[in-house]
Amino acid sequence: MTTIPVNPINQATNEYYLTRQNEMESNVRSYPRKLPLAIAKAQGCWVTDVEGNEYLDCLAGAGTLALGHNHPAVIQAIQDVLASGLPLHTLDLTTPLKDAFTEELLSFFPKGEYRLQFCGPSGADGTEAAIKLAKTYTGRGNVIAFSGGYHGMTHGSLSMTGNLNAKNAVQNLMAGVQFMPYPHEYRCPLGIGGEAGVDALTYYFENFIEDVESGVVKPAAVILEAIQGEGGVVTAPVKWLQKIREVTKKHGIVLILDEVQAGFCRSGKMFAFEHAGIEPDVVVMSKAVGGSLPLAVLAIKKEFDAWQPAGHTGTFRGNQLAMATGSKINGNCRTSGE
Repeated sequence: MTTIPVNPINQATNEYYLTRQNEMESNVRSYPRKLPLAIAKAQGCWVTDVEGNEYLDCLAGAGTLALGHNHPAVIQAIQDVLASGLPLHTLDLTTPLKDAFTEELLSFFPKGEYRLQFCGPSGADGTEAAIKLAKTYTGRGNVIAFSGGYHGMTHGSLSMTGNLNAKNAVQNLMAGVQFMPYPHEYRCPLGIGGEAGVDALTYYFENFIEDVESGVVKPAAVILEAIQGEGGVVTAPVKWLQKIREVTKKHGIVLILDEVQAGFCRSGKMFAFEHAGIEPDVVVMSKAVGGSLPLAVLAIKKEFDAWQPAGHTGTFRGNQLAMATGSKINGNCRTSGE
């Protein structure tokens, strides 16, 4: 058994805790390398380290903390569940809390057109489930993703992520993923820029799908972010998104919108794709959907709900605390949008 040596550093310092974690935690840790502090408490948009220094938190849990740290409504929701005697772990069993959360979240979608699927607790779990559903529904195996996109770090989701830093170290990622250029009016991937660049990329996508000489078989799904987060906060042009929707619908390709980071009013609307006036076939939600607690949910158009019972499961898909806190986020989004 490894014994961690007694550290003479003052225990009231950031250095003390960072040194200990350096010994105990895997090299894979990331944020402490850029933010070398040990957080003692947080409120709203401020965090305080163990030395009493205060910092303005521009990270916000990578988009998870839609109302900031320890919002009174979120804390009260947690306390109410704990005091109620409701079981915290329910798999996908029914509870009144889950029923209320489901109805509330569905109210942000066209009435009667979508169903919800509760996945494992991370956004990557959601994108994995969405791709699995698209392949089940279509019977096809290929997927189109976009340069600059980010859909998670699991084996399948990483294969659909554009950044090569994490991919270069891993071999034999999920096969059948083709990447296409994502519009960027300033750093245009075609070197054109502006509206002309958007028009060229719009034409390129349509031709890529419809040209029998393109070399690409019809995919099961197209997955994208309406606003790329990790790719640099790049907003998809409206007419490009509308053309993507038009072409995928015409050819029976499942359109998956990853709203894990941009969703829940971060763009001014509940979901970023709403700025283009489109309706995706599948919407992936996580981060803010659980009100700062782990939860991932798919919104699936009813005609695409091709799952057989137990066709996709997950131990932690029934997080009651996250549904309670997520309801507070939903309520805030609705109030803010009125």
